[in-house]
Amino acid sequence: MVYRYSHIKLIRLAGLIIWLSLSILLFIEFTDFTPNFNAYLISHILFGLVFWFVTNNIGQMSFKLKAWLSVVILTMLVLVINHITDSAAGIFYALIISVLLAWLFPVKQSLLLLFVCNLLIGLQFSYIGSDLDNRAQYFVLFFIYLGVSVFSYIISLVAFKQQNAKEELRMLNTELKATQVLLADSSRINERLRISRELHDLIGHHLTALTLNLEAATHMTEGKPQSYVKKAHSIARLLLSDVREVVGSFRQSGTLDLGLAIRELLSGLPRLKVTQEIPDEFLVEDPKLAQTILRCAQELITNTMKHAQATHLLVKLERTDEFMVLMVQDNGVGLGNSKMGNGMTGMAERVKLLNGECDYVSQNGLKCTLTFPIG
Repeated sequence: MVYRYSHIKLIRLAGLIIWLSLSILLFIEFTDFTPNFNAYLISHILFGLVFWFVTNNIGQMSFKLKAWLSVVILTMLVLVINHITDSAAGIFYALIISVLLAWLFPVKQSLLLLFVCNLLIGLQFSYIGSDLDNRAQYFVLFFIYLGVSVFSYIISLVAFKQQNAKEELRMLNTELKATQVLLADSSRINERLRISRELHDLIGHHLTALTLNLEAATHMTEGKPQSYVKKAHSIARLLLSDVREVVGSFRQSGTLDLGLAIRELLSGLPRLKVTQEIPDEFLVEDPKLAQTILRCAQELITNTMKHAQATHLLVKLERTDEFMVLMVQDNGVGLGNSKMGNGMTGMAERVKLLNGECDYVSQNGLKCTLTFPIG
């Protein structure tokens, strides 16, 4: 399965390489386990742990609270490292923050955080290296860092936008495949109905006329010719019976494989671990019902991908003597206090048109059960 945040894996790897490289500064600064060195060592280790935590939880952070706390902690650690070392060592750590912002927050929020972070570092540079005669070099270094941090953020933002575009394209592709399954079944059904009508209207009518004429001929002939006429009459009646049986089987085979369509919809979903409880062959005779269930499943899966911040998705499709049931459950944030959007409202309207029912349970995620009456 394609992993949604493959870019984050690379960012995590690059960040860890930078973090390990910065560990060299610890060996350079080390003379003894002084209070300053211990504080530097603890800040360095904490930065690495928080960085690993935040990159491991991107996409699953409820209401972004963990992301905000992580960025605040990382920024404070950068300021602490600058203060302890009385140098610009922290700006190399801050570059990692610049790359992360595009993946954690919307553009406006990330730009605001980038501005605040750089502003705090810039203010701190007024006090760094105060014992040096030429402190201008620190301000030159700061503006170089400022340019590099903005450049890093832009590159990261471009990667984030490209990743989102790929995800949307992948979702559209799976939806297209699912629709193609129903379309292929619909085309097959229409062709079978056309053939059955042709058999009934042309061959059936002609065979009926032939049997009637042969029935009349049996009363108008005698002797040996009559036996041949009766035999032809019985063959014609048998052939008419076979044609009716074929026409009946063609009409009864007009079913759509809804299970296959939903499995296509679930194939290759990024980030989510999907559990399917769908029969191998789930046939539906009503095209409108099949299309409605497919569209509802598509809406629920899309909402899970965009809003639920979930890692697991369960899709169950079952049928009883009276009802057909679709159940979609995730382990995300649930509905909370949010209202249903246009997509969910439209889905409820689709279900109501078929006299169905929608049931939502928002606890440890969202569980949506759609029930449709049969017949």
